[in-house]
Amino acid sequence: MSDILRLLVRMFAIGFGFFAGCLAAGLAYAFLARLVVPEDFGRIDDVELTVTLVVGVIGVSSLFARAALLPALVIISAFEFLRRRDWLSHALAGGAIALLAAGLPLATGLYSGNGEVLEPPQMIAIRTACGIIGASIYWLLAGRNAGRWLPSERQPRSDLTGTN
Repeated sequence: MSDILRLLVRMFAIGFGFFAGCLAAGLAYAFLARLVVPEDFGRIDDVELTVTLVVGVIGVSSLFARAALLPALVIISAFEFLRRRDWLSHALAGGAIALLAAGLPLATGLYSGNGEVLEPPQMIAIRTACGIIGASIYWLLAGRNAGRWLPSERQPRSDLTGTN
């Protein structure tokens, strides 16, 4: 496979992994923040619950994607070129991005707190956990192969040692 095709396939894998990670974070947020509670499954009509769950998860996922896109692209690029393939690095990076995105309004004084069901520290913890979940899904789909498309990764072992 040519180098350009490898790079295009890798970029598609990164985009798909980011999309799936944001969906997983949105789903986790819907349940952790109690937007959807297990009692709703027996009480609400199946179609209404499904529409509410799908629209809610997609809406929350788009908010996660908007807040995390630029920092995540920087970290993903760094992990690709540094060939970081371990789960812990990805999970900690996702948690750090979510912690910064959740704590920034509090630190700058932009957070009003009106109409919030949970206290701000609980919301920051929930968003951080969702960032870790999303980063773990990204790692599962795309992060485990970080940097494998680089030319130095594809050389045979004999070329690296100088023996044939």
